[in-house]
Amino acid sequence: MQRTASMILGLCLALAPFARADQWSKTFTLTGKPDLRVETSDANIRVDTWEQNTIEARVTSEGWKIGEGGVKVTDHQTGDSVELEVRLPHTVCIVCFHTKDHRVDVEVHMPRQGHVNLRSSDGSIRLSNFTGNMEIQSSDGSQEIDGVDGSLKAHASDGHIKATGRFDSLQLSSSDGRIEARALASSTISSSWDIHTGDGHINLDMPVSVEGRLRNNNIRGKLNGGGNLLTIHTGDGSIHLEKS
Repeated sequence: MQRTASMILGLCLALAPFARADQWSKTFTLTGKPDLRVETSDANIRVDTWEQNTIEARVTSEGWKIGEGGVKVTDHQTGDSVELEVRLPHTVCIVCFHTKDHRVDVEVHMPRQGHVNLRSSDGSIRLSNFTGNMEIQSSDGSQEIDGVDGSLKAHASDGHIKATGRFDSLQLSSSDGRIEARALASSTISSSWDIHTGDGHINLDMPVSVEGRLRNNNIRGKLNGGGNLLTIHTGDGSIHLEKS
């Protein structure tokens, strides 16, 4: 029995290589506005901006090594388009003993204006101080979007979404999590805004009043009686609409 347990433990350690900490980094040189795409299975994504005309990406792993048999990092650049994919290892064992938590973080510094597409399955996503087109998607992780400007499309399956900025287009949806959004006074509805959650509640801080159909779990109308359509819907949660 003791020999069998030792064999299982050895197999687990072989399938899930352990490392105290490991890091990967790379700098991408740009000539124009960046088009960044980051996709990961379970890592956390953090994106902020700076004045340099480069994208700096760093992957930090705790509990796994980066490389063969561990965390796999794949990158590709075509002109100003940069793609980064980070995949965590999958362990297959009966009994596993972990001596510390496993965690992988993806940190990116990039120019302020451009396009970003960020996707994580179970990790959280944070985007700050960006201007342009933003597409964000997560399964179980939360999303924090702060100080942004432009068009935002964000979806979370079970996590919550918190967004603050000046928006031209806004599409937010969450299956089970809550949504908190604050649109700054200079925001415009250049195309229809759609905010939807299944079981969570919605807190929306708007710069102007809404005119149209108002119900406990559904709002459909226009800002100041004109412009494009604003639609807010929640399944079981509540909607809290507040003027800035």
